[in-house]
Amino acid sequence: MTVSRFGSSLRLAAIVSVVSGLVGGAIWTLDLMDRSDGDDLRWGFFHNPWMGFTPFNEAFLEASMSVLLACSAAIGLGGILLLARCQWGVALVSLQAPISIATNTVVVLFIALMMLGVVTGDWTGEALALRLGSIAVNAALWRFLRSSAVTESFTGASTAAPPNGPSPNATAREAGGSTVP
Repeated sequence: MTVSRFGSSLRLAAIVSVVSGLVGGAIWTLDLMDRSDGDDLRWGFFHNPWMGFTPFNEAFLEASMSVLLACSAAIGLGGILLLARCQWGVALVSLQAPISIATNTVVVLFIALMMLGVVTGDWTGEALALRLGSIAVNAALWRFLRSSAVTESFTGASTAAPPNGPSPNATAREAGGSTVP
């Protein structure tokens, strides 16, 4: 990958991360704030109809929304750090992605079971679209940021020569000579 194309791809990944963090943060904050009116999450902002089923009760949804809110914060901050070409941005986005993917996949699988009629319940297209979109974005970002081009770019930047120039051994090695004094 050429340097300019790599830089453009990295900037695009950073912008997607920031936007994903803002959208996810807004959605999960709205859902968690909706809790303050005293009703259960079943009648919340995104109407979570699977509340009556054992693994998807109130505690599960609260925990999953808190985890997804934390993932949104991590991906947003990671995107900002990527815009500044900071290696921590790669780590933040890459580390939150599997957590977000796993959390959303559990709910998507349950919605699929409802669609197939294995489990009874109502499901909403908005909830399914939100979770599938989150899985797709996180998987794409994780794959790109774990690519050799990105890891080599950030590894190469952190192992650059010291400000006083290369060591005498490094110069000798590059010239094909011996490094033994």
